[in-house]
Amino acid sequence: MRYLKSLLIVALLVGSGCNDFLEEQVFTEYDPSTFLNSEAGINAVLTATYRQSRPLYRETWFSFAGWTTDLQLERGGGYAAPAATFANFQWLPSNGFFRNNWRELYEAVRNANSLLDNIDEVTAISANRIAALKGEAQFLRAFNYYVLHDLFGGVPLITSAKELNLEVPRNSADEVLTFLETELRTAASNLPVNAELSGKATKGAALALLGRIMLNAKQWQKAADAMGEVIALNKYQLFTPVEGLFSVQNEGNDELIFVFESLATGPGWNYTPHAYPVGYQTGQVNYGAQFQLWRWFVESFHPDDRRALEYDPDNGKFGWILKSYINKGGNLVDLQNDEIIPGVEKLYPRSFKFTPDPDALGAQHGNDIPILRYAEVLIARAEALNELNGPTQESIDLLNEVRTRAEAPLYDLADFPTKESLRDQILVERGWEFFTEGLRRQDLIRHGKFISSAQERGKTLAQPHHVLFPLPQTELDANPALEQNPGY
Repeated sequence: MRYLKSLLIVALLVGSGCNDFLEEQVFTEYDPSTFLNSEAGINAVLTATYRQSRPLYRETWFSFAGWTTDLQLERGGGYAAPAATFANFQWLPSNGFFRNNWRELYEAVRNANSLLDNIDEVTAISANRIAALKGEAQFLRAFNYYVLHDLFGGVPLITSAKELNLEVPRNSADEVLTFLETELRTAASNLPVNAELSGKATKGAALALLGRIMLNAKQWQKAADAMGEVIALNKYQLFTPVEGLFSVQNEGNDELIFVFESLATGPGWNYTPHAYPVGYQTGQVNYGAQFQLWRWFVESFHPDDRRALEYDPDNGKFGWILKSYINKGGNLVDLQNDEIIPGVEKLYPRSFKFTPDPDALGAQHGNDIPILRYAEVLIARAEALNELNGPTQESIDLLNEVRTRAEAPLYDLADFPTKESLRDQILVERGWEFFTEGLRRQDLIRHGKFISSAQERGKTLAQPHHVLFPLPQTELDANPALEQNPGY
C-alpha cells in the first residue's frame, strides 16, 4: 500500500517532535500541536482539504461514470484510448486512473485526520466554533470516503494520522457505509445551515450526501428521511430558468447545496474545452478530445422540456445542449442529424450545461463544480418513497416540482400503476436532469441495469464484477494486507 504508507510516515513525522534542548521549529512541515492552535491555522488546513477533495472530474465523472454508461461518448484527442478502455469494460488494476484517485482521496483524508486529531486540544476558540470547524473536516473526510466506497467498495478506514500501520487491511463495504452514516450525522449536527463563506460545507450538504449514500445502499427509509430533513430546512429551492443554473453569473444560487468553487485563474474547471466541437467559433481553448451525448438521448426529451433547449448564443439562447453551429468555414454543422462519417465520430450533440465562462483563461473556466443540488434531493426522496410504498401522490408531486421548473408535461399518479413502472421512469427522469454530472453509473447500478445496459450496447466484456473497480495494483504490491476485488 505504497501511497498510504508514505502518508502515514509523513503524518507520524509531522505529528512528533524532539523533546530536548535541540528541538527546533519545523518550517517545511507544519507541527499540528502549534499550527492548529489558532483559527487561522485550522482554516489553512481546511482550505487545503477542500482543494485536495476536488474531484478528478475527467476520471470520476466521465471515464468512470460517463463512458461506462448509456448517455455519453468520447472520441478524439489523447483521451480517446483511455476512454475506449472504460467504454469497452477493459480496465485493469494497473490503470493509472485508479492510482491517481486513490492517491488524491487519501491525501484529503490525511489532511482531515490531522485536523481532527488535534482540534479538541485547542482552547483559544469557543466550543461552538470548534464544533463547526470539526463538522467541516468530518464532512470532507466523509466525502472522500464516499468516493472511495463508490469506486472500490470496502477500503481501509484510516481515521487518525497519529497511528503508523504500514499494512492496513480493507474494511468491509458495510463497515465503510456505517462509518459514512455516523460521520455525516455527526457533521450535520455541528454544521451551520448557512455557510459563512460560499463553498463551505453546511448541514444541508451533510444531509444531502447522506441521503445519496443511503439511496445507493438501498436503505430507502434512511434515504427518504435524510432528504426530507434537507427539504425541512426551508433553505433551498429550484433555480429558474433551468438553463442558467450552472453559469458563472448565477453561482451561489439557492439550488446548489454544495459545490467546489472554481476560478479562471485557478483552480479552474476545464470541461468546456472538451465540449466545444471541431471548428467551433470560439477564441477559447478547444480540445481534440470531444465529450459528447448520444443522439438518441437528446431525442428522448419532450419537445417542451427546457432541459433540452439548444445552446445558440448568437440568438440569445443558452440552453443545456449544443445541437448545431456554424463552423469556422461558415458551414452549418448539425450535430443531431448530419450523417456520421465512419471513423470520425465527432458529430454528436454536446452538453453545455456548464455555460462557457466568457472570462475563461486558457482552458480554465470559472464554473463551480456542482456536487449536491436541490433537484437531486427531490427526485431521490421520490425514488425512496416509491421503493417503500409504491407510487404515491407525494412521490409524483416531488418529481413534478422538477418537471414544472423544466416546463415539461407533469406526471399523473394514474400513469404509474406499479412500483416498477414509476421506478423505471425515475431512472429516465434522472438521466434528463443529471446528465454529465457524474451520477449515471451510480443510478444504473442501483437500478440493476449497469451491466445489462452495457451488454445491450454490445459491450460483451461487461460482467457483474465490474460494478466495482479494482484496487490499484501499486497499492496491492506495497501492502500484502490488501485483497483485490473479485474478478480482477
